[in-house]
Order: sequence, then C-alpha cells, then structure tokens
Amino acid sequence: MAIMKKWAIRIAGAVIASWSAASAAQAFPTKPIRIVAPYVPGGTVDALARALAPHLSQELGQQVVVENRAGASGNIGAEYVAGSEPDGHVLLLTASTVIVNPLVMKEKPRFDLHENFTPVGMVASTPLVFVVSPQSGINTVGEFVQYAKAHPDKVNFGVGGFGSGGHLAMETFNVRTGTSIPMVIYKGSAPALTDIVGGQLSAMMDPVLTTLPFVNTGRLKAIAVTGGRRSDLLPSVPTLEEAGVPNMDFVSWYGMWGPAGLPESVSNRIQSALTKVLASPDFKAWLDKQGMVAGTVTGKRFGDYVLQESKKYAQAVADAKIEPK
Repeated sequence: MAIMKKWAIRIAGAVIASWSAASAAQAFPTKPIRIVAPYVPGGTVDALARALAPHLSQELGQQVVVENRAGASGNIGAEYVAGSEPDGHVLLLTASTVIVNPLVMKEKPRFDLHENFTPVGMVASTPLVFVVSPQSGINTVGEFVQYAKAHPDKVNFGVGGFGSGGHLAMETFNVRTGTSIPMVIYKGSAPALTDIVGGQLSAMMDPVLTTLPFVNTGRLKAIAVTGGRRSDLLPSVPTLEEAGVPNMDFVSWYGMWGPAGLPESVSNRIQSALTKVLASPDFKAWLDKQGMVAGTVTGKRFGDYVLQESKKYAQAVADAKIEPK
C-alpha cells in the first residue's frame, strides 16, 4: 500500500510538472522580453540585437527590447542573465569572445557558459579579413610570410583586443607559418585600423563589418579571409586555406542563450521565432550588408557547436602559449 502511495505521488508530480511546462509555453511571453547586449551601444553585438528585436517582437507577439549591460569584456551582462529567472523573458546575445574570456583572463567569469545557460541558437557569423596596407606592395599571404621571415624586425600585427578572434587567429597564423610576428594589442578595432592605414602596423585580421569600408575605398588591401568559404562581399579574396595556411577556420559568431533551466517548451518557442526571423528576406538582407551570414543551428546543436569551438580556442591558446592577463 505504501509503495502504491509513493508511485501515486510521483505520477501526480510528473503530471503537475508536465502541466506547468505546457502552461508556461502557452502563456509565454507574458511581458516584454529583454535581450541583454553585454557591450556598450554602437558595437556589432548591440547593432545585431537592435536589428533582431523588432522581428522577434512580431514573431512572439510581445515587445522585445535591448538592454546594454557592459563591462569585463561582456562578462557582467552574461553573469546578469545567468542569474535571471529562467522563464524566457531575459535572454543573452553576445559574441564568440564569451568562450575565449575564461581562457585568457586572469579574473575568471563567475559563470560557466555550458552549465549556467540554455543555448537558444546562433544568430550570425562573419569571417575575419586579413588586411595589409596598399603601400606595403604585398599582394598575397605567401608574399607576406616571405617578407616577414626575411625582415622580422619590420613587421607586426595589430589586434583589436586581447583574446579577440583576431588575436587568436593571428597567434595561430604565427604557429601555422613558422613566423614570430609580434602583436600590438589595442582596446578596440578602430584605433588599430587607423594605425594600419597610417602605416604604423603591417597587418591585422578583423571582421568584414569593420574592414570592408577600408578595403572598398582602397585604404587597405584584403589578401585573405578566414573560414571555410570565401566571403560573398569579397569573392575574389581567397581563404587562408586556399592561400596555403591550413586550419584557420576562425570566424566571429554571435549567439543567443537563456538562463539554465529554461523550460524546453519556452526554449523551443524562442528557437522557432529566431529561425523564422533568420530566414526572412528583410533580415537576411540586413545581414548581407554587414558581411554576416545567418545562423543555422539552434538548441542542442548550437550547444554542441559552442562546445567544439571552446575546445578549438583552448587548443589555439595552448599552441600559441598565450598567458592570461
């Protein structure tokens, strides 16, 4: 009798939990949804979040607003979302640097991306563009490597931030090509791009969004792109793989997460809305102008992708012997 009573209680609990999840899915969203962009306004993450918000509002039938919570290379905003109620009304949109920060920062984030968040989906990605000054006379990656080995004291790399995609890509480039070109670390891509145009830097790798205006106006020359395919905005520029430098599949990507414990039904609802937005002609056209490609993975598949990216960056940090700072 006691055993039957225990089973009855368990079954009742399961039924209530199932009913609660279904009710949450049907009710969601019950109030405005906040997308936390953990950087200052005006950057790529902020622009992406603000472009995405009105489309998600239309799909979800509730206002979606962007809230900037900047600091600690995006960790402050991420930590805030990790500690939020897991009901789908607070989401995080951030860049791939979120998986690099724990590898290169002495002060570690107070969250684990794989444990404290529910992966929703990749929003977009963009390759990095390898640029040099037109005054350098260099036209190919091979020429650049040859010059760097012959004149090691005359070349340097500009980096738009310690631990950024461009930083790790450059360090990996050194490993793959047998060069030892020094890095010049900046607080942001803008001053680095200004200096490479001015001749103080030899080269840098940065996303299409930031480099394309300089390439289109002839102030910089693009000699390669990272990733597994050429950029549609730079179709004549080869990938680093095509240029003879293997295993340079570094791209900047932007993803969305909810707090850990987000009900599956609610997560599925957000994933479905995100998938529809990313497939819409209007949003794809906006991404095209930014040199970005719409994301194609959601839920667990996105979580698996992020886990593999984490391993790849950890290996890159180890190979380049980058010390945390």
